[in-house]
Amino acid sequence: MSRHAFLVCTALTAFAAQSGAPTGTEPFKGRLYAAVSHGPADDTVRASDAALVPPALRGRFDRFARCHSSFKSRLPDSDNFFMNAALNHRRPLERALACLIETPGIATLATDYAAHARILYEWEGMSEAPLVEAAYAETYISEHPNSPLLPYLYLFVAERARYAFEMLDGEKNQEGMAATAARYRTFIARARSADPMVALVANDFDGLSFVYLNIGKHPRDYRAAEATPGRQ
Repeated sequence: MSRHAFLVCTALTAFAAQSGAPTGTEPFKGRLYAAVSHGPADDTVRASDAALVPPALRGRFDRFARCHSSFKSRLPDSDNFFMNAALNHRRPLERALACLIETPGIATLATDYAAHARILYEWEGMSEAPLVEAAYAETYISEHPNSPLLPYLYLFVAERARYAFEMLDGEKNQEGMAATAARYRTFIARARSADPMVALVANDFDGLSFVYLNIGKHPRDYRAAEATPGRQ
């Protein structure tokens, strides 16, 4: 499991234990998002979960679950330490793209994107790191407006913006929080409207109380007025 994925799981587990409150949105309560975004240790989605989704999506969900459980990355190991360490983040991205999106040649497209995307091997708790990864995805989106990868890349940008949002609170950067909150709302809305399978993941993700640090704030509710001097 990647380090920032481990931290997410640890944080969510601790929060649930302390509050008793569910995380994520029904019916998955964060489980679908975790399975899509994290490494193999978090593979908790099963074909039987198709019964939890609307009837029109059950066939596709079943195909997604089977792809997810049997997925083999095409990304080769590297002799370079940093590149090899980043594979722990690239491979879940490759899997998400390959299994969530249904289009001819998706496995090749997913591998190519994951191989070339700006993915850091370590974030070091700095908000700049997830924003760098989001910026690469946004550039790809603007340069490939008809790419079948776009629905999940919209969610990827929203996810990275939310990580940054929580990190920026610790950095006492309210202006940055307002900007990343707006970015989150824009891209999660695009993800929801672009593809019904990606929308399932987006809804599950949006329902999480936090993803990195429990700051008591959610970007869907955070507005620029909260970033003005003197506001708490």
